Amino acid sequence: MCSNAAIATAFWRAVGNAEFDRAAAMMAPEAVVDWPLSNERMPSPGHWRDVNAHYPGRWHSEIVDIVEHDETVVTRTRVFNGGISVLAISYFTIRDDQITHLEEYWPETYAAPAWRSPWTVAIREEVAD
Repeated sequence: MCSNAAIATAFWRAVGNAEFDRAAAMMAPEAVVDWPLSNERMPSPGHWRDVNAHYPGRWHSEIVDIVEHDETVVTRTRVFNGGISVLAISYFTIRDDQITHLEEYWPETYAAPAWRSPWTVAIREEVAD
């Protein structure tokens, strides 16, 4: 029996290597994947695999941090393709060594409003478009 954090880590490793069959095999047959920001649900691991297999370009992934609590694992993962880097926030529910639900947020970066500048500083030099 693996830790749930190890399962989430192995999942992201498979995604980063474009091994979508391997990643989908880590999911329970009845698992669903939700992307609430775009109002999309993939109702099976096969649907998730097909979405990722048809996604344009070759992406890699690197977990920034991971938190495990009981059946829930949360990851912040940098997903990049050389020119673009985005952050995915993923909530895994893992039971009996299988991912039973995955909810992911792929937020878009944005420039901070100027009115807040007297009270804030930039976290990093790069600025959102």
